[in-house]
Amino acid sequence: MLFRLLVLSIVIGEVLGEYKNYDGFKILEVNFENPRVKKYVQEFDKNLGFMPDFLGENWKKKQAHYFINKDSVEKVKTNLVANNITYQMRDVNPQIFKVRRRRDLNGAITINDINNRYLSYDEQMQFLNSISQQYPNDVKLQKLGNSFEGRSITAVRIGDDGSNKPIVWIDAGIHAREWISYNVALYLIYTIVSQPAYRDLLNSVQLVVVPNTNPDGYEFSRTVDRMWRKTRSRFTNSRCGGADANRNYPFFWGTQGVSHSQCSEVYCGARPQSEPEVLALTNAIQREETRIKGYIALHSYGQEILYPWGHTQRTYPSDVEDLIKVGRAMASAIQAVNNTEYNVVNSGDGLYPAAGASDDWAKSRGIKYSYTIELSPIDDYIGFSLPEDRINQVCREAFQAIQVLMIEVKSKFGIKHSTSSVSSPSAQSSLLLKRMRTTANRGFGRGK
Repeated sequence: MLFRLLVLSIVIGEVLGEYKNYDGFKILEVNFENPRVKKYVQEFDKNLGFMPDFLGENWKKKQAHYFINKDSVEKVKTNLVANNITYQMRDVNPQIFKVRRRRDLNGAITINDINNRYLSYDEQMQFLNSISQQYPNDVKLQKLGNSFEGRSITAVRIGDDGSNKPIVWIDAGIHAREWISYNVALYLIYTIVSQPAYRDLLNSVQLVVVPNTNPDGYEFSRTVDRMWRKTRSRFTNSRCGGADANRNYPFFWGTQGVSHSQCSEVYCGARPQSEPEVLALTNAIQREETRIKGYIALHSYGQEILYPWGHTQRTYPSDVEDLIKVGRAMASAIQAVNNTEYNVVNSGDGLYPAAGASDDWAKSRGIKYSYTIELSPIDDYIGFSLPEDRINQVCREAFQAIQVLMIEVKSKFGIKHSTSSVSSPSAQSSLLLKRMRTTANRGFGRGK
């Protein structure tokens, strides 16, 4: 109890303090199309003596983006010049560090809020409660566990009628600073429940959505440190806290693409499932893993659909062609909305393998279709601070991709319902998927 009170006092102090100042920090951009440069950045930790915060990459331009703290800027520049590496450094977009204002929770949270602004954790939970009350026959809320600081990790079960339907599982926000992922999950919940067109699909496939898998980190990123990525667990005798929950899953844990330093952005934790958030998610999935046929982890940024394996390079599941085919169908569905291009690529074959990630673990548990989607944007200047006027477009695009996965699961594993009308929603969806599959483009590629 004393420990929890101490944690609470620390949290309150952080929330009341100043928003973290990133003056002097830089965004580093390196073009890795040249094999020599690619090898150099793959060994950044050896070349620099530390691993800079890897933000993402622009797969179209083959550029990698890093966040460099102000104390390391000159060291990085010197090292790059000494190794004849061409680079760019730019100031950080000041809009990233705009503190979010909390609003009065007396007003209802609506889909208009989801489409136009980033919500607090409390607002997200208020929205879920409202949806479950509005659609009591279709939506059930399930508590999976608590975060380190005691916030509920809530799953939304849609179309759960007690039958043995196959499940598509979606979770979002394991990395706190990736705000658009939370909105996409909430938009998905509302849209598929409120629109009669998806009734037929839900008769055959159950959807489980966990819209906030790292509530502590998310609130910390909203109120204290916009670039916070990890959980908020505390360690004895350490000035650093939190672990990268997407390196904490119990599959090839602690091997590649991780750090065992508590201060690293990719710290994998003291042991697999050390983070209560990861333990809650893995326990919940394992209870139903024989029914779960599709899994998507929503992340940002980069406009990519990633498939396993990600813990190593040039190693693929035996059914990799199935993963590629459905991944391309999802990318085609996204592009049909507003011509936004997503790359369909292997998680481990690019700059860095990433062991202990959720999509690898899900696939290892026998879940047929397992993906990570890196949502828009693709450029590092906007990065994690996707403007609020673009939220709705990204939500609509991602919804179409998730619908494609649900249709595929229905086709292969769903409960069959006879129908004589080719104009039924299920028939239309099957035809849509068939058309999307004819799009032949892009092959193996990049890593997380």
